[in-house]
Amino acid sequence: MKYYEAIAQTLKNLQIKTIFGLVGDANLFVVNAFIKDCNGDYVGAANEAGAALMALGYASVSGQVGIATVTCGPGFTNTITPLIEGVKSHIPMVLIAGRAPARDKYSPQKICHRDFALAAGAGYEKAESITSACSDLVTAYRRAEAEQRPIVFDMPPYDLLHGEADHELPKISLTTKRFCEISDSPDLDIAIGIIAMAKRPLIITGHGAVKDGAREEILNLARRIDAPIMTTLRAKDLYYEDPLNLDIFGYSAHPSTTEVVMACDCIISFGASLNFITTMRGDLFQGKRTISINNELDDLGKHIPLDAQVLADCKSAARKIVHWLDEAEIAPSLFASEELVRNAANAIRPNFSPLDANWMKPTAEDRLELPEVYQEISHALKNEYILATGLGRHAGYTWHAFHVSEPRLFVPGHSFGAIGLTLSLAIGAAKAEPKLATVVTTGDGAFMLGDMSEFNTAVRYGLNLIVVLCNDGSYGAEYEQFALHNMEPSVTIFEWPDFASVAKSLGGASVTLRSRSDLAIMRSAIENRNKRTPLLIDIRKEPDSISRFQGSKIS
Repeated sequence: MKYYEAIAQTLKNLQIKTIFGLVGDANLFVVNAFIKDCNGDYVGAANEAGAALMALGYASVSGQVGIATVTCGPGFTNTITPLIEGVKSHIPMVLIAGRAPARDKYSPQKICHRDFALAAGAGYEKAESITSACSDLVTAYRRAEAEQRPIVFDMPPYDLLHGEADHELPKISLTTKRFCEISDSPDLDIAIGIIAMAKRPLIITGHGAVKDGAREEILNLARRIDAPIMTTLRAKDLYYEDPLNLDIFGYSAHPSTTEVVMACDCIISFGASLNFITTMRGDLFQGKRTISINNELDDLGKHIPLDAQVLADCKSAARKIVHWLDEAEIAPSLFASEELVRNAANAIRPNFSPLDANWMKPTAEDRLELPEVYQEISHALKNEYILATGLGRHAGYTWHAFHVSEPRLFVPGHSFGAIGLTLSLAIGAAKAEPKLATVVTTGDGAFMLGDMSEFNTAVRYGLNLIVVLCNDGSYGAEYEQFALHNMEPSVTIFEWPDFASVAKSLGGASVTLRSRSDLAIMRSAIENRNKRTPLLIDIRKEPDSISRFQGSKIS
């Protein structure tokens, strides 16, 4: 067995079924062995950045460690932005990077991969020798799983991979779930005391609670103390349609929930980092007792001061709090039963009616509005889909118009604040759940910047993707900034190609929307589409016709 075959077999032994990549001299033999000898599924990207993002999307939806592979030098440096996105999103992924040949001391593709990996915040694991390569790969995998971030695995120089591997492959023993059962402690006592005295408690649930599988336990606590419950964006739709649910907390919140947040006197956070977006730079927490329960030590007290912080698994913590509240016979707060909270809950419930005959006819006011388009797409898909979203003025409307059946099916590509990542993330997500349609919402600038390069990848693999393109012919957020400061915004406006024609030339299908009356055409295109052909929906808008989503505001 050659060393490249041993590395491929180690991937199989790690129960890796799918890897994403772009082949070059330094990794092509490993990829070929994974496909031919290990019967592995390989998805070839058009760009190394796309390959790494696909692995992140796959990991996000599957709950497994994502695997990507790229060649050395520029192949690796193209992945820096995806690595940072993965670090900031706490997504486990192993990026297998090839290394320039040992025999060529001055190879132009020879760089220090470690420096770039560490600068991105990713972990780094180098094959210390050709004989330790497989064991070092297993270590990289274990680290990705334990540290919940991307780990770069630097393979041996590719000219050494053709040697004979005459040693046994490493034994695989992996921990599949991190769990920290809570014990009684002074920190927990303080938290319970604050909750017991609260008159108007509010619960926030973050992505950490989703990973801990704590949905029911936290909901049981909310019912026990009669508190409304909200989520961070990463935990979107965890409690969708539950009577206590007030949807997203923070800058992206529905405007109707602001009064509730301002009226509460205690915020209990489970598995949320409470960053500046969630807390509105701390303004939403002014004058309130704050409790944070988290399985990540780094997230406790990182962004705002806390009255109580508990390092624990969210599931067991919620269960323990209910136990002691019962033991002490603490009465419910009744906050969720107040008219203020009930009105807010009613305001965020879906009130959208599906397309009727009147929508099919042009009207005097035939203006196309993004919420209507997004809601119509969601209804046409019967609310059964994966949702991948990026950044832009359209994003807030997207998060409130589309709803997923569980948070893992929501794939946000904005942790680094970069655009052009979403379609690649969606491809990985679609490979993880091939029976579901995957909706991708993006902007025209983002599509040109990065998404378009992988549209044909979705075509080549016959993925059930619907790409919803908000096309205002500009970099919209920057256009808004120029206009706001009375500067000439022409530098932000672009004459893009006809995206519908581009999508077709890349092998996909497309439909263009210019007015409200086109919604019937769009619905027909969705319902009658070939589910193995990606569909692009090009929504044409003027730059000044889209306003940034107005979420929570405090005076």
